[in-house]
Parts: sequence; C-alpha cells; structure tokens
Amino acid sequence: MTDAAAAALFAVIVSGATLPLCAADSPDAAKDDASSAKEFVAAIERFSASDPQSPDTLNARLDYAAFLAQGEAGDCRTRLAGARSQLDLVKANPALDAVLPAGLARATDVDYQIHSARAACGAVEVRDAELRAALESAQRAVELYRGAFDAVSMATMQFNASVAYHDLGDSAAAVSALQEAITMDREYGYAEDAEDNYALLLLWKNEDASPDQVAARMQDFPERSATLAFGWLPSVTEVNIESDYTQVADGEVFSVHSTRSAQRRAHKGLAGWSVSFQAAPAHFDLANPPTKDPALQGLATSIAGMLLQFHDFGLARNGDFADSKGGFKFGSRVRADVSELTRDYLASRGTPPNAQLMRSISKAVSAQQSPDAIESLVAENYNFDTGTWIGATLEQGTWYNMMASLSLPLEPQVFVWSEIEFAYTHPVPCFGDAKETACIEIVLHAKPDPAVLEGMLKALARSARLPRGQLPQLQAITHMRLIVDPITSVAYRRDVMRYSYWSNGAAAPNHALTESEKISIVSSSLPAVDSSRH
Repeated sequence: MTDAAAAALFAVIVSGATLPLCAADSPDAAKDDASSAKEFVAAIERFSASDPQSPDTLNARLDYAAFLAQGEAGDCRTRLAGARSQLDLVKANPALDAVLPAGLARATDVDYQIHSARAACGAVEVRDAELRAALESAQRAVELYRGAFDAVSMATMQFNASVAYHDLGDSAAAVSALQEAITMDREYGYAEDAEDNYALLLLWKNEDASPDQVAARMQDFPERSATLAFGWLPSVTEVNIESDYTQVADGEVFSVHSTRSAQRRAHKGLAGWSVSFQAAPAHFDLANPPTKDPALQGLATSIAGMLLQFHDFGLARNGDFADSKGGFKFGSRVRADVSELTRDYLASRGTPPNAQLMRSISKAVSAQQSPDAIESLVAENYNFDTGTWIGATLEQGTWYNMMASLSLPLEPQVFVWSEIEFAYTHPVPCFGDAKETACIEIVLHAKPDPAVLEGMLKALARSARLPRGQLPQLQAITHMRLIVDPITSVAYRRDVMRYSYWSNGAAAPNHALTESEKISIVSSSLPAVDSSRH
C-alpha cells in the first residue's frame, strides 16, 4: 500500500443495530418489504461485484439476513431459508472477525433471530429444537458482544436468552436469566431497560407488577459519575503488550502473534514528570509471511509498531504531555531490536528472513520513527491512557463526542482528523484478580472524518490517473477499552481493536487487503519507588 493510498482511508462504522419489525400483512407493508428486499439485493450485488468478501458485502448480507428473519410478509419458511443462505455465506469467511468489527457476534445474533423466527414459523414438533438453538446462540452472543465492548447488545442478548427459556417452559431458568439481565442493567446504568425488566420479572413470578412495585425496585438504582484527576505517584510498573495481527489478501489469511514487556519508571522532578522504559526484546510468531505488497507492507507496519513501543516521554506537572525524550537511545534500541528479530527468525526457521521482508520492516520503522510521527504517536498513546481524561466528569452511560487528529489503523505514521465517541460504561477492578471496583471502564470508538477522507480518495484517484468512475475504497475504525483509576488517572489496561480495508476500486482484480489488529496493554505495579532517591 503506497503512502498516498494509506492517507486516503475511507471510514465507515459498522452498525450493530437491527432493523425494526415489519408491520403485519397490510398491502403497504408488503410493498415496503418488497422494495426493501430489492434494495438489499442490489446493494449486495454492487458490493460483491467489487469484492465478495469486503466488509461492505458482508455487512449487507448480515443486514439482509436480519431483515428477512424479522419480517412478516410472505411465506415464513421461504423467507427464513433466504436469511439462512445469506448468513451461511457470511460465516463461510475464514477470517470473519478480522474483516468485520464484532463479526462473529453479529453473525451469532442473526443466527438467534433465525432460530427464534423458525420456532414461530415451523411445525410444532420442531419448535422446541429451534428454541433451544436460539437459546444457545443468544448465550454465545452475550459473551461475543462482551468481548467486542458492546454492552448494549450484550444485555439485549441476555434478555433474549431469558425469553427463550420462558418460551421453552423453563420458568426457573427464565427468571434466573432475566435477573442476570437486570444485574447487567444495574451495572451499566440502563435504567429504562431495568424498569421494563423488573415489570416482566414480576409477571413471570406471578407477583404484583404495578408501577408502584416496579418503582420500589428502582429506588436504589445506581446513578454514577466519575471525575478524573491527575494524581500520579512516583512508581515502577511492569507493562506487557500482546498483539494479534490478521490480514486477508488474495484469498489467503495470515496471522502473527507478538508480545513485549518493559519496566516503566515514572519520576517527578521540579519541572514535571519523566517516564522512561527498560524494554525487553519483542517476540514474533512468524510463519510463512506474505511476499508481495500490499500484504507484505501491512505485516511490516504491524511489526514496526511493536518494535517502536515504549518510548520515553515527559509531562508537565499537571499531567499535560510535554515531549518525547531519549530519541538517540531509542533509535539505537530499535536497530538492535531489528537485529534480534532477524536472529529469532533464523533460530526458529533455520533460514534468514527474506530480504524483501526486512526492507519493508526497515521502511515502516523509518516512516513511523520520523520526528513528527514518533512525537505524535507517543503523545497519542499517553493521551488515550491518561491525558484526555484529566479533569473530565463523565456520567455513566452518556456518550460524548470529540474530534482529534489520530493515526490511522495499521498506517500509524499518517494522521487524519477523526470523529471520536466515548463513554464511562461501568465500574471495574483495576487488576484482573482484585475484588474492589476502584477503576472505571471507558469505551471509545474512532473513525476518520468521512468528508476529509472523501476528498483524499478523489485526490488519490486523480493523482493515480485511475479510469473514470474508479474510486479507491478504504475503511478504518478503532474500538478501545480503557481501565482507569479516576482518582489518579493511572491506566491499568488498554485493549484496542483496529480494522482497515483497502481496495483500488476496480471490479477485478482489486488487490483488496483487509487487516485487523487486537492489542492488549496491561500494567501491574511493582514495589513502590522511594521518591527521595530520585
């Protein structure tokens, strides 16, 4: 992928919302159903003509399957057979979760909808089997949505599981599952859902479900907010990074797992804070890496990103980012890391890495290590962890919006004005094994500004002298989960899921490249630092 192409990524957020149920069997509803179905089919054909496995194609098939599963017009068996056919085409993609954000979760959600609809449509003798299949899909979707940082869909599928139990006649399991949904509502602050669920719970338990009884159970519903302050203390911390990178190109799927650790020291001086790292070498599980661009360059960019982690930086006394530090020392360490990568590859494979791979890695390192790029990348990482949140008051469940210049997923040396939405979702332990919920979870979604990228795409098409009507397609989106102590603004964990898609816009071949990278950065405190010694 050229630098010009990387700068032109087209953004799209994949919506997990399902379509509303159709009105029953009126002529207008049937007409609307037919018109909508034609629009879905036309969209699928249009997207598939360019790339049958593109995010747009898979999204259109999932949306069409959900539309058919939730519809009421026509013969239900024919309609649901069509929904199943669309879903099966999506699930046949060997890297679905790499191509689509929450792809497996959404496919499992649609699977639930199809089984649930079949239970209402099919013969009596298959009803229970379909309901049990729907239940299994709902339960699996709960966990998949949890892993995709989508608490709303998670709680919705938990409710759907309770309904499946109820329809199966298992009252005890239905009540238990609905109580779990209410627990989620209380944890994540979904007051309206909790109110509805309390009313249903009372009905299922054959108790008084009057508004007064529901109100009594809502009296202690938690209302939470968090005000974040900068309260760092001198410290030494162990930081571990784990990355899973996947790419799909020319029908081939390639993945690489990488890890790295470092000791981070935060020291408070007269002018501000200095943060330094003692990093261990990165480790990469490389097997049969691609040999041609753009797949080769995508892999090299991911590897370079891991090699360039753990750059020293300074802060003002109030926690504002000041600058990156130790550039010469950092550059020496990166060169040593590249040599270590070569030795590791030779030891594990018995042959040295091919020259083209090493040239691509060196080029990607140089691009990301340029003075402007590395300074911005170091600042971006710190601001995601801490700087952005200092002084903010976040109401639980409220989504906030802001704009910022962010690096593009998997093309981090390119910065684009981006739309960001974020929310304080629920209180959580700061460490995985802690019992006290002293930290908060912040979930963030970011996408490049569509208007900016549309202009870049058109400029790219003109500069490349592409045929009239051929427009490159690029998509990018980032989902992030942060675990932060609001009292100190210390970040204990950052989970990042980044997705990008590139196509030259031709009908065939379009040289499409789909990439995803899932990164977890976890910090754990070491014995306290004696600040008098620094």
